[in-house]
This record gives sequence, structure tokens and C-alpha cells, in this order.
Amino acid sequence: MTFESTGWFDTSGQEKTEKILPQLQEVLLSWQKNGSTLLGTFDRDILTAGHAGNHGWHACFLYDVPDLQTVSEMTHSFRATELDRYFRLEAMIGRPFFLLEEQK
Repeated sequence: MTFESTGWFDTSGQEKTEKILPQLQEVLLSWQKNGSTLLGTFDRDILTAGHAGNHGWHACFLYDVPDLQTVSEMTHSFRATELDRYFRLEAMIGRPFFLLEEQK
């Protein structure tokens, strides 16, 4: 999942700490209960300021997800909680690269 701050920049510090961050944390915690396993993250936040630019994301969350429906539910969780007003979330699905992983 790539994650980009969008409307976040147009909010007050109070709105961020009292509303947005608790809601974001709740959604991310719910992903732990859907059968997904967090493998790691890439966080560009300390190396960037402002909008994401050409990369199009501030952070990347690497998950092992059981199926396509779960991925759909994860992205929908941002819409359902209206976090999509503040962040853009985009899922990418990987598969084994035949020259590297299928030789095992």
C-alpha cells in the first residue's frame, strides 16, 4: 500500500491530534485483525517536506494479504472513515518474479 498525505496539510494541529491520527491508528490496527501480516514499511516522511512529489507517496506499507477481497476492504476502510479526505491510499499487488522466486 502506498500512502500519501493530501488534505492533511490543510488541517489544524488540533484536528490532526484529536481526530485524524486516532482514526488512522484505529484503521491500521483493524488491518491486524483481517488476516494480513505487516512485513515492513518504507517511510519517506523524514526525508521529504510537503507533498509527495514525483514518487506519489510518503510511506509504503508492505503486507502479506490473504486475498484480493481483503485488499479491497483495506482500501475501503479509508473511504468508510473519510480518511481519504486527508490521505491517498493505493494498493499494488505483487507476485513472485519468475526468474528469482520460482527457482526455489
